[in-house]
Amino acid sequence: MNMMLKRWGAVAFAFLCMSVSLCAKVERTTVYMFGFSASFTDSVAYITDVQRVDSAYIDTKTDFLLDRVVYSDQLQVFMESLNVMKDCTCAVLFSTKKSKLEEEYKRLRKRYQEDGGIVLKDLAAGQFKFQAPSYIPAGAKEEAPEETEQKSENPEKEE
Repeated sequence: MNMMLKRWGAVAFAFLCMSVSLCAKVERTTVYMFGFSASFTDSVAYITDVQRVDSAYIDTKTDFLLDRVVYSDQLQVFMESLNVMKDCTCAVLFSTKKSKLEEEYKRLRKRYQEDGGIVLKDLAAGQFKFQAPSYIPAGAKEEAPEETEQKSENPEKEE
């Protein structure tokens, strides 16, 4: 009985160690990204400039950008607000190294410039900017904005 208990304890400890090592750490860092927007029903595609985004979150185990859907949705909403592209598909490409991302940017531009079927248009620098989502750490209380008492100019008279 005692030996069996030790074995189960060792197995449980091994699983605990494996689960701790498999957990990825999320790190807040600066990334560089650009967006690409295309539609299956249009021969025009749009591309943003390479932008620096502070406070982006990266999964350190996979080096993958968290909330990439949020960034692509930002671009999609912007494109639809311009009324130049309805039902577009947007993608966000990113890297922690600007030089690596600029190579990918040039490669993508070259691919679409050589293809005569699709016209690649640039979104002007400053026309669109990615915004990093903000988070409240787990366990932190959300602070309510301080209410200021406003005094009315004509106070009511008591009768």
